[in-house]
Amino acid sequence: MSYDLQKEEDVKQYIENLGIEYRFGCYHEKKPEVCHLLADYLEAIKKDYKKAATVYKTNCLDYKYGKSCTKYGNYALIGRAKDNPDSKEALDFFEKGCELNDSTSCLHAGVLLTATGPGVTVQRDVPKGYNYLKKSCDARDDMACHYLSGMYLTGVPKNVADFNPHNPEKNKNIDYLIKPDQKRAFDYAMKGCEYGNVFACANIGIIGGSGFDDPYLFENPIELDLSTPFGKPSDVLRSGQIAGVPCVLLSRHGRKHQYQPSDVNYRANIWALKQAGCTHVLATTATGSLVEEYKPGDLVILDDFIDRTWGRKCTFYDRTEGGPKGVCHLPMVPAFCPRSRRALAEAARLRGYKHHETGTAVVIQGPRFSSRAESLMHQQWGGHLVNMTTVPEVVLAKEAGLSYAAVALVTDYDCWRKHEESVSVSEVLELFAKNVKLVVNVILDAVKILGADTDLEYLEAHENLVSSAVMLKS
Repeated sequence: MSYDLQKEEDVKQYIENLGIEYRFGCYHEKKPEVCHLLADYLEAIKKDYKKAATVYKTNCLDYKYGKSCTKYGNYALIGRAKDNPDSKEALDFFEKGCELNDSTSCLHAGVLLTATGPGVTVQRDVPKGYNYLKKSCDARDDMACHYLSGMYLTGVPKNVADFNPHNPEKNKNIDYLIKPDQKRAFDYAMKGCEYGNVFACANIGIIGGSGFDDPYLFENPIELDLSTPFGKPSDVLRSGQIAGVPCVLLSRHGRKHQYQPSDVNYRANIWALKQAGCTHVLATTATGSLVEEYKPGDLVILDDFIDRTWGRKCTFYDRTEGGPKGVCHLPMVPAFCPRSRRALAEAARLRGYKHHETGTAVVIQGPRFSSRAESLMHQQWGGHLVNMTTVPEVVLAKEAGLSYAAVALVTDYDCWRKHEESVSVSEVLELFAKNVKLVVNVILDAVKILGADTDLEYLEAHENLVSSAVMLKS
């Protein structure tokens, strides 16, 4: 029988017949997957929660269907179709579902057994709960992996009352059921990220150099020596926390500044940050000014670029073994992520720093500086700044689906001014050293701003943009 789903009567008839089919498949053919669909039908279409609860419960106990155990456990936990919530009954059904290899049941059982707080009525059993969570994570449940990452990040104290989140030194002397372990926390976060949990991926990458070598910048730092399909990044990555926000730091030119701008492996750098679970990248750059208003010592939040580089690898989609397939025709408007740019601008504003919220960078090949004729030409093109590293870094970050933004420190007026000597390395280094603390403070404050953000739909939009830009042979 065919239905015209534009007609109300046909829709009603279709829904009624669906219920009949589910009842026949459940009660006569005794198919557990159909019984579960019948319970879903009673819940979602008929809003008959008591009948739905009965079918879920029977399907769990009689037909050993793990998903139904999870659903009935959820009903018991919130008190749906019951007089009151019953967390003990909920745990029983979650454990049954986990025994039947339903990963969601394992997750819920693990969370109940490890949870603490005034509303918790289930007897705490961290080792048992941990095993349930691990089973769930091993079955590729992203939330379970993320939860385990959090357990290793802070540790699980034997006595919760002994733990003080504001006094890390004191916490070193307490007894733990699970000791803090940054390596295992990172490994589980990577799994959660791989399985699709954006919060497990919520690492903020920082590309910088001078000023970010403070050993006390990160809490619980570990070094990550990563390889990529595009080679090794400029240096090892340092992973840790800034104000509780997971971050990964990479020195663009290497910690010994051994790579000149044209020799930086930008692809390996961005790929490694993505591989380390980063969803954002905040970059720093020293720039020359092409306009009078952008003075040495000012900060600029870049919003566009003009590319004058040549010979640099500027796409991941070039048939490199282990790299992505196809051809990526990536739109570059906007060039930088508006959300991360706003975080940098807000950080600079709250600090009271002299800054400009827009700026177009002309990116030259380097390592030499511009001639006067070139500098004047860059002005006429509408450039505000000139540097050597923004491209292809910003392009690759966007191609990787990352939220990328850069704060530039103006170090000089390039060489376009009449009766003024050309820019020199010593001049750039001197002014950068004098003002680098401004850049560091803005980055650190932007990390906190982004870390507090709960609306992360823009990250999905970045990924979707890349997907829509890729052409694959059918």
